Amino acid sequence: MVSRIFLAIWLVFVALPAAALDPAPIAANVVAEWQKWMEKHGIAEGAIIVAHNGTVMAETGISRSVDDPAKIASLSKAITAICTLHAAEDAGKTAATPLSEAMPAALSEHAPKDARFADITLGQLITHTSGIASDYHRVELAKLRTFEKENKLWQFSKLAKEDLAAAPGQAPYRYSNANYLTLGLAIEELSGEPYEAYCKREVLDPAGVTTAQLNQNWRVLSAWGGWEISARDYLKFAEQNFAGDNSATQPGGFFLPAGSVTDSKKYSAGVLYRNTYLGTNAWHMGAWRGVRGRANDPFGAYVALYDNGFSVVTNYAHDAWERDIRNELDALLYKTTHP
Repeated sequence: MVSRIFLAIWLVFVALPAAALDPAPIAANVVAEWQKWMEKHGIAEGAIIVAHNGTVMAETGISRSVDDPAKIASLSKAITAICTLHAAEDAGKTAATPLSEAMPAALSEHAPKDARFADITLGQLITHTSGIASDYHRVELAKLRTFEKENKLWQFSKLAKEDLAAAPGQAPYRYSNANYLTLGLAIEELSGEPYEAYCKREVLDPAGVTTAQLNQNWRVLSAWGGWEISARDYLKFAEQNFAGDNSATQPGGFFLPAGSVTDSKKYSAGVLYRNTYLGTNAWHMGAWRGVRGRANDPFGAYVALYDNGFSVVTNYAHDAWERDIRNELDALLYKTTHP
């Protein structure tokens, strides 16, 4: 286990006393309500798995199982964040390391228009507080002939032409896929290995994950949204890194700054989180509908690790940004795990 040397996320998962909670019927109800949600929105393919304090309590699938690899969109960011921390430590760096030290080759090949870009730290990228406000992926990706290659440097060349919205170290939280694209390049320069291979060996293999890889048709999303992985395996990854006694999210674990989304909601290491009187809820949604002007290929995923010991991972063949159903799923999973 990598020793942790960064500013703490302070996510402490506290379970209710065993006598106060019977997890089996609760987990069964979570699955039943998810099935109703799928039917309501006409989603024909998906899977869900529910665990309590590390033990799987319920699982099901519709036209796919919890062991089938599925595209997870932005749930990929948590993998990239943890991978960055491994690569930084292996290279003798920290979350405070600037890009001028973490990825000098990319900065040399595609010198950013805004000279402040080199001062952005790894931690600022991880928490979306870098000052990057790019939305390049909604326009520039449409220019590519194929999405079957990662094209990280090509994407970075487009990003480098834009000004930062604020100075690194002073910028507020602003979610941008470009932060995690940049982290993918930093991982490669820090480790001297391809992004996918390094993250598999250092992060996913130790968690017992066997189904994860960059999706062949969406490799272009790479470090910010390109992974496919089964629901069961993503649960393994999430619980290894965001819950438990050896968690990177415990006080004294790895240390990261946090981006403030609202007064109570924070973002760090690929997850949103909020402290509660029981502990912390951590969650994130992934959703993708394709690229403007290209064929639609919607997919989505959701992970949550709750303050009462429940963890949920689901994936589905639908764009959850449509009709605002992401909020409906978020509320449904919280309500059913907190009866």
